[in-house]
Amino acid sequence: MKSAWMEKTYTIDGCAFHTQHRKGSSGVTIVFEAGYGTSSETWKPLMADIDDEFGIFTYDRAGIGKSGQSRAKRTADQQVKELKSLLKAADVKPPYLAVSHSYGAVITGLWACKNKHDIIGMVLLDPALGDCASFTFIPEEMHKSHTRKMMLEGTHAEFSKSLQELKKRQVHLGNMPLLVLSSGERTEKFAAEQEWQNLHSSILSLSNQSGWIQAKNSSHNIHHDEPHIVHLAIYDVWCAACQQAAPLYQAVN
Repeated sequence: MKSAWMEKTYTIDGCAFHTQHRKGSSGVTIVFEAGYGTSSETWKPLMADIDDEFGIFTYDRAGIGKSGQSRAKRTADQQVKELKSLLKAADVKPPYLAVSHSYGAVITGLWACKNKHDIIGMVLLDPALGDCASFTFIPEEMHKSHTRKMMLEGTHAEFSKSLQELKKRQVHLGNMPLLVLSSGERTEKFAAEQEWQNLHSSILSLSNQSGWIQAKNSSHNIHHDEPHIVHLAIYDVWCAACQQAAPLYQAVN
């Protein structure tokens, strides 16, 4: 029997956050973190085909989708605090498997650095994290998207501060399974594409068990263009995590 979806709003520090959650048979919950200025609706096509063994938790960050506005600074450190508070309010306990897109990887990256024992693995889709201090390195497609969505969620200064927060708190993630998926649908006009891929390659050093996949037919929105690759990545990370924690795996199967 499929688990029922629970759609609830929780108030954190005076801001109403819209969430959706379902339980899974394995005890592991996939926590989705969307890109900059993007609501949780972006994950709907992908979630439809995720196995019932996984729990799922999605939410709209402050100022996005069905969530309210927050007076707090829109930095990754604040957003990690809000995410942790929402998981607690919804009684969604670890272990978590984090799946994030673009700027969402900054949030989940910082979350993992602070709480790596709660997270069994990460799948990062065209992540905007690493040694990236400005948007001069970022492909034109993402630069335009960021500029368009900036007014929805924060400022360039807050984005830059989020990158600085992650760099300051960055720790090695040990054997946490980590898969980085990069967009492959680029053209000659993206002069910084090689630097963008180098940025993604540098992320692999954060874990002893990491891998890189190029989604050759995908734009920046890999989860829309090639969802089957994301599904496989999630399952690969899950299987790798299970091999590291055999007692947990045996207990839930």
